[in-house]
Amino acid sequence: LDSLQKRLYSLAEGDVNAVLVQVQEGSGQLNILRTAPAEVEKPKETGRQPAPPATRAAPARPGEAQASAYAIPPQPAEEAPPEVEQVLPQFPRNAMQERQAAHEEPPALREMEDPILAENHAAPQARQPSETTRRVARGLLDGMQAWRRARDWLLRGLARFLPNLLPGEGSITPSSPLVLFFIAIAVPVLVVAIASVMYFRFGRSYQYDNSLLQAKAARTQAINTIDPARQRDAWGKVLAHLDNAEKYRETPETQQLRKEAQSNWDTLLGIQRLNFYPVFSSGLNTQITRLAANETDLYMLDAERGRVLHASQTGRNFELDNAFRCEPGGYGGYQVGPLVDILMLPRLNSLNAAVLGVDAGGNLLYCAPGQVPQSIPLPIPDTNWGRVTGFTLDNGNLYVLDSSSRAIWVYIGKDASFIDRPYFFFGGQIPEIEDSIDLAVRNDDLYLLHADGHLSTCSYSRLEAVPTRCQDPAELVNTLAAYQDLDLFAQTHVTQLLLTGSPDTTLLLLDADNRSVLRFSPRTLELQNQIYPMPGNSFKPGPAGAMAVNPNRVLFLAVDDQVYFASDLP
Repeated sequence: LDSLQKRLYSLAEGDVNAVLVQVQEGSGQLNILRTAPAEVEKPKETGRQPAPPATRAAPARPGEAQASAYAIPPQPAEEAPPEVEQVLPQFPRNAMQERQAAHEEPPALREMEDPILAENHAAPQARQPSETTRRVARGLLDGMQAWRRARDWLLRGLARFLPNLLPGEGSITPSSPLVLFFIAIAVPVLVVAIASVMYFRFGRSYQYDNSLLQAKAARTQAINTIDPARQRDAWGKVLAHLDNAEKYRETPETQQLRKEAQSNWDTLLGIQRLNFYPVFSSGLNTQITRLAANETDLYMLDAERGRVLHASQTGRNFELDNAFRCEPGGYGGYQVGPLVDILMLPRLNSLNAAVLGVDAGGNLLYCAPGQVPQSIPLPIPDTNWGRVTGFTLDNGNLYVLDSSSRAIWVYIGKDASFIDRPYFFFGGQIPEIEDSIDLAVRNDDLYLLHADGHLSTCSYSRLEAVPTRCQDPAELVNTLAAYQDLDLFAQTHVTQLLLTGSPDTTLLLLDADNRSVLRFSPRTLELQNQIYPMPGNSFKPGPAGAMAVNPNRVLFLAVDDQVYFASDLP
C-alpha cells in the first residue's frame, strides 16, 4: 500500500481527494482504521502548512480478536462518518483554488472509477438521462437478456440432442426407437416447412411485385415511342418481365398484360400463331425426318430404320396403322436400302400407290395401305449415281438431287412411273451444290437448300441460246420495319423447304431451332409472315425435324418422336 500510495501522489496534480482501500478476508466485520500517510516529498509551497498526519490504530488488547493489519475498527452506528478532510491527507492548493475555497462550500467526495486510470482530473458530473431514455434502455436490456436466455436454452438442447446423431456405442440416449425415428423425420420437415413458408410469404411476393412493376414500366416505354425497333425491344422486355413474375404467381393482371404485349410483339415481327395439337397420344419412339400428307393420310419417314410409318385420320384424331409395310428389303428381285426421302403420289397412278420412297442408290419403293410394296429402280444416269439426297415431284416429273455428284436429274413421268433415261437440269453453268440437302420445284423454277441454311435458285431455260441461270445465294427480302437493325435470317436454322399447292403458292422454310415456319413469295422471295405455335402449346423438347402441308392447308410439324398439326395455314 505504501508504494502504491507514493505512486498515486506522484501522479496527482493540484487539490486531489481520494480514498485508498485494500480489502482482505477476515471475520466479516467492517473496521475503520486511521493510517498515517506515507512519507512523500513535501510540496515546495510557502505560506501553507499541511495537516498533521493521522495517528495509527492502537494495538489490540490481549484476549480480543486480532484485526487485519489494514482493517478499520468498527464505530457506533449513531456516530456520523468522519469528515473527508480528517481522513485524507491534505495537499497544497494553488492560488485560484484558494480564492474559490473562500466563497464556495467544500466539494463533496467524488467517486473515482480507478485512481490510476483517472490520472489527473476527476470526471465531470454526468447529465441524468430522461425517463424515456431509461425506459428504452431497460427495454433493450430486457431484450438482450431474453435473447441470451433463449440462446442458452437452444445451445443446451443441441448439446443434448446432437450426440444422439453420432454413431458409436453409448451415443444414443435411452429412448424409444419410435421417438428417435419421429425426431429424425420431423426435424428436417419442420425446418423445410418454416423456410418454405418464409420464402413463399415474403420472397415470392417481393419478386412478383418487382417483376410486374418492371413490366408496366416497359409497357409505358413501348406505348410512348413510335420507332418500331424500340417498340419491339420494349414489348420484348414486357414479356420477359412477365415470365419472371409468373414464376411466382399468375394473376388476371399478368394475363391481360401478356395478351396485350404478345399481340403487339407479333404484329411488329410479322408473326402469326396457330394452335398445334399432337397427332398421337404418345410418342413413336423414333426420329421423324420427313413427312408427306394428303387429305386423310399422314406418312412419316423413320430415320432410324429407314422405313415409312402410316397414320390415317378418323374424325378429328389420327390412328397409327401398324399393319402398314414400307421398309427396306428385297422386292421383285430388287434390293432396296434405307429410304432417304418420301413424297405423296397422285391418287390415280398406274401402280395404285399412295406414297413413294427412294434410297441412296436411286431405287424407288411404291407403298400403299393394305398392299405389298413394289420396287422399281430409276434408270441410271450417264455419270452414274453418287448418293441420292432427296427428290420432288412437279407436273408429273421427278427431280432427283445427287448432291455428291453436283447433279439434278429430271425423269419424265408416265402415270407415276419413271422408266426413261433422265436429262441434266443444268447447262454449262453448274452451281456449287455439294452441300445441298433439299429441293423444291415449281414449273421451271428450282429452289435449293444448303446445309448452312442459305438458299439458291435456278430458272431452267428451254432455249438453247439462253442457258439455265442460277443465283447463289438467293437474296431473301424482309420489309418489316421492326427488323431494321436485325438480320432475321441470320438467326434462323433452316433444314427443309417446300412449295404449297395452288392457287396461293408460297415457299415454306422450316426453322428447326425455333420450331417455326417462314413463308415467302416464290417469285420475289419476300417474307410474308412467320408461323409460330400459340404460347400455350406444349411441344416436346428439341428442334423440329420435318414439316408437311396437305391440300386442306393443314400444317404438320415433327418434333422428336411426336407429330403436331395445325389448321388454317394462310
